[in-house]
Amino acid sequence: MPQALAVARYTLLELSRRRLLFVIVAIGVVLVSGLGILPHVLPGNQTDKDRLIVLLTGLQGIVPTAMTLCAFAVGMTVINHDLDSGAVVSIFAKPISRASYTGGKLIAATGLLLLIAAIFAVGSMIVVAANGGGVYGVVFWTCAALAANIVLLMLLVMVLTVYINNVVAAAIVLVFNYVAGQLITLHAMVVHNVITDALAQALINVAYWGVPHELISNLQRQIMQMQLDTRELVDLGGSRPLDRVPGASGTIDILFWAAYLVALGLVLFWAVRRKQV
Repeated sequence: MPQALAVARYTLLELSRRRLLFVIVAIGVVLVSGLGILPHVLPGNQTDKDRLIVLLTGLQGIVPTAMTLCAFAVGMTVINHDLDSGAVVSIFAKPISRASYTGGKLIAATGLLLLIAAIFAVGSMIVVAANGGGVYGVVFWTCAALAANIVLLMLLVMVLTVYINNVVAAAIVLVFNYVAGQLITLHAMVVHNVITDALAQALINVAYWGVPHELISNLQRQIMQMQLDTRELVDLGGSRPLDRVPGASGTIDILFWAAYLVALGLVLFWAVRRKQV
């Protein structure tokens, strides 16, 4: 454990020198702050609910994007930088086991991402409070789900960078993450009987349980419900709009995410142990 903590300290110091992370976080914070002001200057937002719809819709796009970029920035460099520079040879020559090295890298990378998630969570809460409040729970759980998701994405990238170029690894994970997100939406349509074809349902269900489940909150449903309440979105009958939106992740989804996380962690430890340097 002391060895892992020593590696974690060294890694955090190294990551703190990377300007890219700070630039991404700074841009994200500025955009979130701008979103807090936007509902007050746009015409037509007379009520708190109108302003919250604009704000939550903006947060739904900006916060996940910024946090995901941070996950890729960390995952692409935290181990790959040592491998490319050859620093890993001198590190392994010291009395530091490969398991301690990998554990230290995971501690540092995960801790940094959780800190970034906390910054965005606090910022989001502040701008929500400035625009009527009332949806703090949804915002908090949205940021918590995003934090869980970016840790998983980071792990996926870290595993691949042990074997292949970090840019290629990031591209593969990006496509994989997009496909997994589409499967979640399709699975929600199956659950609510929007998709009724038996073969399509079977294929979607099989694919759904083959990919990591991105944890989600009720943010999208909250926005849509508020739009229905203000008549900004009209339910024309038949298939309700809310039926096309997946609800918050349940216990099974969380356990499945945790199992994927543990499995990827074990793969990472094995990959670093078997890596020829």
